[in-house]
Amino acid sequence: MKYKILFYLLLITYNSFSQNINFGLSVGTGLSNQTLRSESNSSTGAGVEWNTIGGLPYRVDSYLGYNAGLILEIYFDLSTDPVDEKIISRKISLKTGINYSSQGVVVEDVNMTRFENNLTYLQIPILIDFKIQKFNFFIGPQIHLLQDFSTIESRSSNLSSNATSQNPGFKFEKKYFLENDPNFVFGLGYEIYDGLSLQIKSLRSLQNITNISGEQWKNRSFELTVNYILNNLL
Repeated sequence: MKYKILFYLLLITYNSFSQNINFGLSVGTGLSNQTLRSESNSSTGAGVEWNTIGGLPYRVDSYLGYNAGLILEIYFDLSTDPVDEKIISRKISLKTGINYSSQGVVVEDVNMTRFENNLTYLQIPILIDFKIQKFNFFIGPQIHLLQDFSTIESRSSNLSSNATSQNPGFKFEKKYFLENDPNFVFGLGYEIYDGLSLQIKSLRSLQNITNISGEQWKNRSFELTVNYILNNLL
C-alpha cells in the first residue's frame, strides 16, 4: 500500500513540474565570420577590409553553415491571474540544451590562395528568456566545444605555382584552435504557431580562439533557427 501511495505522490509531483518544462528541437542555418588580428599590427581597426596573421594581410569572407539541436526550457508564468494571462501572457525562463553547429570562415592570402575553414562546435547555451505574447528576447552565455576542423585550399589560376612557392602563406590546422570558445549570445524570436517559433541570434567569442602567440582570433556569427516544442506530442 505504501508503495502505491509513493507512486501516486511521484506521479503528481511530475505532472506539476512538467507543466513548467518544455522540450523541443531546433534546426537552422548560420552566417559566420572571424576577426584575425596580429599584436604587431594592433593599429588595424574597424572598417579595414584586410585582417592579419603574422602582420601580413588576409582577406576574410563569411561562411554559410548549419545548426541543429535539442532544447530544454524551464519557465515561470509572470501573469498575475488567469484573466491577465489571456490578455497579456508573460513568461520568464531558463533555456539550455545542446546544439551541433557548423561555423567557419573563408580566408584569402596575398597569393590569392583561398582557405575555406569549417569548425564544428558542440554548443551548450545558458540563456535567460523573457516572453510577452508571441515575442521573446533572450540573452546570456553559451559554451562552444570544438569537435572537428577541416579546410579546403584552392589556388588562383592567375598565379603560377612558382610564384606561390616563393611566397608561402600560412596553413590552417586544427592544432592552432583552442577547444573551448565561450560566447555571448542575444536574440529575438516570434511564435508562428503553437509551439513553432522562428528565432535569430547573434554570437560573439569572449576570448581568443587560437593558441598562436601574438595572434587574436575571434568567432562571430548570426544564426537563424526554427524551433518546435514537443510537449504537445508527448
